[in-house]
Amino acid sequence: MQLILTGGKIILYSILLSLGKGVLLKLKDRQIIQIDKIAFGGEGIGRIDNFVVFVPFAAPGDELEIEIKKCKKSFARAKILKIIKASPLRVSPLCSYYENCGGCCYQHISYGRQLEIKKMQVEEAFVKIGRINAPPVLSVAASLPDYHYRGKAQIHRSGGRLGFLDVSGSKIVDIKRCEIMEETINDKIGRLRENASIRHAEDTRLTIWSDLPGDDKAEKGQIRRVVKDKQFLVSADGFFQNNLFLTETLVDEIRMLALSGPVNTVVDVYCGCGLFSIFLAPFAKSVCGIESNPRAVKFARINAEKENIQNVKFICGDAGEELLKREFSTLVGRIDLLILDPPRVGCSETVLKEIAFLLPQRLIYVSCNPGTQARDVQRLIGFGYKLRRILPLDMFPHTQHIEVIALLEHE
Repeated sequence: MQLILTGGKIILYSILLSLGKGVLLKLKDRQIIQIDKIAFGGEGIGRIDNFVVFVPFAAPGDELEIEIKKCKKSFARAKILKIIKASPLRVSPLCSYYENCGGCCYQHISYGRQLEIKKMQVEEAFVKIGRINAPPVLSVAASLPDYHYRGKAQIHRSGGRLGFLDVSGSKIVDIKRCEIMEETINDKIGRLRENASIRHAEDTRLTIWSDLPGDDKAEKGQIRRVVKDKQFLVSADGFFQNNLFLTETLVDEIRMLALSGPVNTVVDVYCGCGLFSIFLAPFAKSVCGIESNPRAVKFARINAEKENIQNVKFICGDAGEELLKREFSTLVGRIDLLILDPPRVGCSETVLKEIAFLLPQRLIYVSCNPGTQARDVQRLIGFGYKLRRILPLDMFPHTQHIEVIALLEHE
């Protein structure tokens, strides 16, 4: 990069990157590129003389005219100027805000192919980050339907705009409806748009949940969710699985894996409002849920009491502060099953070391971030665990996200 001072101003003279065969790539340069695959995060990957270029909203098999928007030492980013030859995997996006709103990145790719892409991405995470050869990844469990599946939305509002952040993450896209939201959420968005005092409020976020029959009787500050034959109360500002149709599959998978061996003693770490704990309680001698959010613990206890479950207790505390060692030191080697469902950042080093100290016989690790999950699984393998099974679930169709369940057993 060369800078020239002219009239007190710094003018960017040129930004050049040397490519593998001596070809120079510069900002605003136009190139023709073939897209080979989709990276984790949703961008297409192509190469210009063996130099990697990431292209948002591309599909495998596309031939594109692109414009270079950013240059780094080992890669560049570009935008599509023209689709010269469209991939056979391309479909028409359902959403009119697509490629402007930052919520979805796969609507232009057929849903069946999305599932294959996400499976490959999970495999890559466990190979490259987890350093696991031939990880036992199963086919991705599909969400049916793949649109109108979300039961919760976070709406941004500012300056008269009401909607979601754009692809840059810096502006709000004013929307009338979202095609991945359940329709009662879209109805609420419409009513909010008609309310001038709400629409023109200062920059803030609104959490909107989908409605269920009888929700008009719910107390303020709590939300009711139904999974299989059970009802769960959740704090209105709390967490619950967003996919209204695949959460039952998630629970079924957890229960099936749990029942593949003894479940006398179960510890459910990051248990939230008690979803997994309550479904496993009928098969276990004792279940203990660990959760750092006091409101989530409050609702977990309410949910267990409502189901008349006597063998579950919930502890409010941070699993990363040696809580596991303090609470379960008398059960070293005698915990049949430990469930992990951490935030996207994964488990801390402390939590993983405490698991190694307690030596539960089996681990079920649920994650919405296969990268941090693969990292943690590698550490657990170092503590003597064997990775037996990986099931991805497409809890977030048309987006870059994927839920993954991993089963590990101590050797």
